[in-house]
Amino acid sequence: MSAEARVIPMESTRSLHGPGALMAAIPTLLGFAPRESVVVVSLRHRGEVGVILRVDRADCVRPDSAAPLARALAGHLSRDQAEAAVLVSFTEDDVRLACPALDAIRPVIAEVIDDVECWAVRSGRFFSPGCARESCCPTRGRPIPPSDPTDAPVVRVSARPHRLSGANPDGDYDVDEPARRRSARAGERWWAHRDADPTGWRKRSFTSWKAALTATRAGTLPSDAVCGKLIAALQDRRFRDAVLISLMPGSGKVSRGVLDGTADEEVSRVLRVLVSPEDGVRPDPALIANVWSLLGWLTAHARVALRAPTLTLSAVLAWWDGDEGACRSLLLRAHESEPGYRLAALLECTLLAGIDPGWKRAA
Repeated sequence: MSAEARVIPMESTRSLHGPGALMAAIPTLLGFAPRESVVVVSLRHRGEVGVILRVDRADCVRPDSAAPLARALAGHLSRDQAEAAVLVSFTEDDVRLACPALDAIRPVIAEVIDDVECWAVRSGRFFSPGCARESCCPTRGRPIPPSDPTDAPVVRVSARPHRLSGANPDGDYDVDEPARRRSARAGERWWAHRDADPTGWRKRSFTSWKAALTATRAGTLPSDAVCGKLIAALQDRRFRDAVLISLMPGSGKVSRGVLDGTADEEVSRVLRVLVSPEDGVRPDPALIANVWSLLGWLTAHARVALRAPTLTLSAVLAWWDGDEGACRSLLLRAHESEPGYRLAALLECTLLAGIDPGWKRAA
């Protein structure tokens, strides 16, 4: 399963008039044109757009995923203090009479949000599935208007761009299935060496991570085989934690100590730059962008079941950067990849407690 989200800041606002204008604006708000997707739009007090989430239509109708996915979406809307929600199915299927994807998730969301509207977009036209009123939804639907509304306000949307590359670091990468298979085979081979010498294996993996990060900074992304090795290594908790610690200012040699278990007492000191108002440090934008790109490339190469580490590390970056919306979206995807993934659960608890990064709390 996959999902993306954007929280739209309420600055430099413009207005949208009616559902057609919202349909036209969704690709701009998401940063890409959704296909075979359901997009969920949170409407807050006075119609302000809040969190925007995208999920695959196929996941909405799978018996094993529809209910938990709908509950996760409802939870996001509730935390966003949504007063209403708009569900939009983007598809080329014939959903004029009914959309199975919307029908599967709407009842669960309606348990939390009283006002839920359902729409569909097909071949550049929009309509409400099942609506037989020609005055509302003509047989072929209504054409989506140009996305430059000037009419009276209904919802307010910010024009300020997001700091990161959308809410999904893998969104810019088109990795085909053969590349994923090559990565998977390389990862399986690399993982098979782990038990013979776990500490040495972690250290060699960490050397590969640093080399990949340096190459990414220079504009060269790692090969399929290297991606597979790093994806496999990130399934190891000590390696993943060492990667996270290495991003912190002042970590020095602590990250390498994490690999062999000799630096546990130093970890709390290093992490103060994340959470402490006194010692909190705002992340270096260049570092964030570089790691974001590498994690996105790895996520795009990974099987869905192996994406929890890369998505959770990306969520940590988004939270540290002050982007709670992107963080929540990535955590949703991480839990879909591996339900109950511990680091994702810890970060979600941080969000639920209303804890901002240290630099933001000190501001």
